[in-house]
Amino acid sequence: MNEMKFEVAFMPKEIKTTHPQVCVLVDVLRATSAIVTMFEKGCSEIILTEDELKTLSERADYLQDGTLVCAEEHDGSISPHAQFSPSLSSIRSMGMAGKRVVMRTTNGTLAGLTLWNSGIEEILIGSLHNAKAVMEKAVSRAIELKGSVTIVCAGRENGQIAALDDVYCAGVLLQYGEEAARAQNLVPLWKDSAKISRHLLSIYPNKVLAFEDSGSGETMRRIDCIEDIGLSTEENISTCVPEVYFSKEDGIKVKNSNGVMAK
Repeated sequence: MNEMKFEVAFMPKEIKTTHPQVCVLVDVLRATSAIVTMFEKGCSEIILTEDELKTLSERADYLQDGTLVCAEEHDGSISPHAQFSPSLSSIRSMGMAGKRVVMRTTNGTLAGLTLWNSGIEEILIGSLHNAKAVMEKAVSRAIELKGSVTIVCAGRENGQIAALDDVYCAGVLLQYGEEAARAQNLVPLWKDSAKISRHLLSIYPNKVLAFEDSGSGETMRRIDCIEDIGLSTEENISTCVPEVYFSKEDGIKVKNSNGVMAK
């Protein structure tokens, strides 16, 4: 039988670009969970940026067509230049059907930009919300590429250190990756990094305790967004599979590959 290789990059800077691969980007608390949630709310597209003010100044049409800004400060609180932060509880109460969103977060959007700029062109957005759907698509795309699947954790402190919540989420995603691979008559081949993530699942009795124990969980408590911890652990509530791509007009964007993006 053929094999499907799975590995985990605990930080974006660990990614290797020497072989064909599909990358599943994870920043479970909160950027990638927020992206999935925004598409579930009907968002048309998401522009990833390192500087929301610069992006808005370069695109006057964004100010005129109702484009929303989702951005946070380094401590996780909402940016003064944004309508909302990547807080899952706030996003769920917003109306954003058909809206474009300009998005900047401390780790998640930076990780997406880092991956794309390193030459990775197959980037899917993963979270617990879309765990099954994203891993089925990742395995299917990897088969087409004759490549492997790498789960890339956004990490913390601008992607410079590993994040417990991301690595735990990667372990859950790998379970669905195994199911998807076996459904295609492929034998999963676990690299050591994938084994570490899978073993982490046995340390905590449930996802909420794992996320509460993480540095990201501590941040949520500090900025009074405790509700986001529980919301981020909700599993398979979406079949949305966001995908990163490049547009000459807008730069690096995210679209819902399971739907039709508004023009």
